[in-house]
Amino acid sequence: MARIAIVKVRCAGDLEWRMPRLGRMMLKALGGRDFLQHLDSTAGQSFMPQLTLPYLAALGEQYNRDFERSHEFLLFDEQEHKLVLDDMDMVWLTGGTSAVLGMYRVADRLLAKGIPVVLGGIHVSTLPEEAQAHATSLVIGEAEGVITQLLSDFDAGDGLARRYRGGHANALDGLANPAWRNANVADYCPWVVPVQTSRGCRNACSFCSTTRYQGVKRRHRPVQEIVDEIKWLKDQGILTPQKTVFFTDNNIVSDTDHRRGVRNTAYARSLFEALVPLSIHWTGQGEINVSEDPELVELMARSGCLSLLVGLETVQQKNLGSVGKVGNDVATYVRHIETLHRFGISIIGCFITGLDEDTVDVFEPTVEFIKSYVDIPQISILTPFPGTALHRQMKRENRILHQDWSKYDITHVSFRPRRMSPFELEEGYRWMTAEIYTMTEMLRRSLRHGLRPNYAQGLSRVGRVSSVFAPNLIYRRLSLVGREGAKAGLSSDYAESKVVPLNTASAERAQMKCGVA
Repeated sequence: MARIAIVKVRCAGDLEWRMPRLGRMMLKALGGRDFLQHLDSTAGQSFMPQLTLPYLAALGEQYNRDFERSHEFLLFDEQEHKLVLDDMDMVWLTGGTSAVLGMYRVADRLLAKGIPVVLGGIHVSTLPEEAQAHATSLVIGEAEGVITQLLSDFDAGDGLARRYRGGHANALDGLANPAWRNANVADYCPWVVPVQTSRGCRNACSFCSTTRYQGVKRRHRPVQEIVDEIKWLKDQGILTPQKTVFFTDNNIVSDTDHRRGVRNTAYARSLFEALVPLSIHWTGQGEINVSEDPELVELMARSGCLSLLVGLETVQQKNLGSVGKVGNDVATYVRHIETLHRFGISIIGCFITGLDEDTVDVFEPTVEFIKSYVDIPQISILTPFPGTALHRQMKRENRILHQDWSKYDITHVSFRPRRMSPFELEEGYRWMTAEIYTMTEMLRRSLRHGLRPNYAQGLSRVGRVSSVFAPNLIYRRLSLVGREGAKAGLSSDYAESKVVPLNTASAERAQMKCGVA
């Protein structure tokens, strides 16, 4: 029997849960004592667990059953300095771009001790030549098609292949239930339980790696298998009434191809109808114009939808075409949001700063829009992730400032914007997040949502308030990553950039709140 570790190396952007004192006081005043006990018991854990780890463990366990093996698969989601893996027979490491340097350091230490190391994930699949120097083997693409061969090679003792190419699974039926119990904590998903529904996206936004990594073809899991997994999660005590399901689908409300005018909601309807009897609460990712179909929105609400994460991206229409987001119409945002609010669904609104048409004048109207309409804002700095069309464009234009992958975390500037300096972008981002994530603003957004209609079964008003307040806290903490130095870690081009004030008042606020005065 071999002991095989499946590891995610946490980076600064993998935020551990903490509840500030003022938030505790608010929940206590609202009568949320049971909820506070849950907060205390989960402090220090990741708010969003990594679905890849327990799913890989489930594939390994399937191999054990098929080939009568008894390998032990152990899950680790931990900071680099806390990982102790020297007693493992093999280690699999997976993660995104901002975590990959930590992965490489851990891998190098293990290789020096003679422990076989397998690396996988989007970054590794995109830059295999870079990753190969830190691994015994690489898994390129999806894992279902290669795990059996990898483990068979390991068991044979003849050495692992340098690369295993998984490509894309033809269909998503028959996926194994993730092995959540293999984690080295009592409850690996104390807040949110991810459930996979589909892979792939036809829309190919220039800043997104989904289409390249998962393909253009939309591949859906059978609805009944999703229902069965949710029932199994309940039976196992993994999904409880205090937790929310997060559907990992890039667009759970529709199959779309905006360039061809395709919008198909048949799968979404069948899924939502099947969820209604399960009495769960869920969050998913989708497009804002789902509100054009109020019947579908009402079905979403009755099926347990608490919030919908939507890529609004910008309040300037001219920016959307440049990144391939051709399905959005800024003029309709308010109408769409108000429809979702009418059915009690909160909006996780994602905005990107530093788009090619952005000047320093974009920051204030974006903040005003968020304060007026968005419940859970996520503000990011445009990031040219390797493998994306955006990265290829910026490389051609010589606009990439550095390849310190740890700074590719959507909170640092890694490129030269077209219509402002890198420092102006950094300054504007810090000012925006300081304005949006004050405790007063977060509480106001949460209480405002608590007064809206409640379609979710079994969710108290405290639960509705906390369903907005908790992710606000998470995004607030993300915005503070690396805040100790606005110029730290960037090139001289960035450090020497001149700041053009947004206007006199906003420039002064930015300097005070960003600590650069």
